[in-house]
Amino acid sequence: NAASKELLDAVRAAGINYIDTARGYTVSEELIGEAIEGHRDSFVLATKSMSRDKEGMARDIDISLKNLRTDYIDLYQVHNCPPEQLAQVCGEGGALEALLEAKAAGKIGHIGVSVHKEDDFARLLDEHADKIESVMFPCNIVETQGLQLMAKCTELGIAVIAMKPLAGGNLTDASLAMKFILNNPDCTVAIP
Repeated sequence: NAASKELLDAVRAAGINYIDTARGYTVSEELIGEAIEGHRDSFVLATKSMSRDKEGMARDIDISLKNLRTDYIDLYQVHNCPPEQLAQVCGEGGALEALLEAKAAGKIGHIGVSVHKEDDFARLLDEHADKIESVMFPCNIVETQGLQLMAKCTELGIAVIAMKPLAGGNLTDASLAMKFILNNPDCTVAIP
C-alpha cells in the first residue's frame, strides 16, 4: 500500500523508530511489513497476541513474522491480559512457553504484557514481574493511576510503554500531553 509506505517513510525521516501493532489490528501487521521493507533495521517492532496457550502463541508469532516481513520482532506482548488469565499464560502449556522458545530461537527479542486496569498492573508486578520485560499501560495527563506502578517497574528493571498518552484522542493539546508523559523518567516509550 503506497499510503502506508509514504507514512512510514515520513515517520522514519522524523526520527520515530518505535512501531506498535497487534495481531488483532486487522491488516496492520501486513501494511507495516510492506511499508518498512528495506528499512527493517530502522525500527523497533512491537506486536501483540491475544493467544493464551503455547500452540496459539507459537502460531501467532510465526504469522506476525510473516506479516511483518522480518525474521525477528523486537518485543512480543501478551495483549490485554487480566491477572486471572496470567496463570494460564504462565502455566504449563501457556503462551509464555512459546514466547520463551521464540526468544531462545531469536524470533523475538523481549517479552511483554499489556494491561488496562491499575489492579491488573499491580497484580502482574506482584506475581509475574520475573517473567516479563515490559508492561504497556494507559498513562496521560488525566489518567495518572499507574504512576506509582511505573516507578516500581523502573526499580524492577521493567520497561513501561505508555499507551493512550492523548487519552484516546480526548486531549487536544498533543504537545502538552506528550511533554507530560515523556518527562516521566519511568516512561520508556509512549505510543500516541
